[in-house]
Amino acid sequence: MSHSPDITPIRDADVGFGFWPWSKGPLFRLEEPWEFMVDSGGTREKFVIPHGYEFDKASVPSILWGFPFNYTPDGLCTVPALEHDFLCDLHHGGSDWLKTRLGSLPAAPSTTVIHRHFYDRLLQWGVRPSKARTMWEGVRKFGPGSWVRPSTWRKRA
Repeated sequence: MSHSPDITPIRDADVGFGFWPWSKGPLFRLEEPWEFMVDSGGTREKFVIPHGYEFDKASVPSILWGFPFNYTPDGLCTVPALEHDFLCDLHHGGSDWLKTRLGSLPAAPSTTVIHRHFYDRLLQWGVRPSKARTMWEGVRKFGPGSWVRPSTWRKRA
């Protein structure tokens, strides 16, 4: 991919992130609007993430960041994670900030489409297929639409 959005880190992960439920993960801010397309069963829909949107990238527990797993939330995963976080935010009705910023929220795709978009974008951005598959399985089993836990996207200001 030739263009990446301007993203600023605004919070580092707390000690114990991934182990303790009260530990906060890293947080980032989008410094320019980001436009992308989502393929939903043969139709393509355009979404625009507004400037100032805050997201946590991939919510990968820190125990998996280093050797031997190497599933960091940074690098090639950044743009797919931004788009996935935004779509999940829409799926949960949007944060107050997002509602104020956009006025009316676009309809969110199904969680199946959201998670598949994440997987496809990981591959498009150059993530190796085995890592993309593992990350897709993670969002499918532990993200919005799963049975495991409520989403963290609702907690954003």
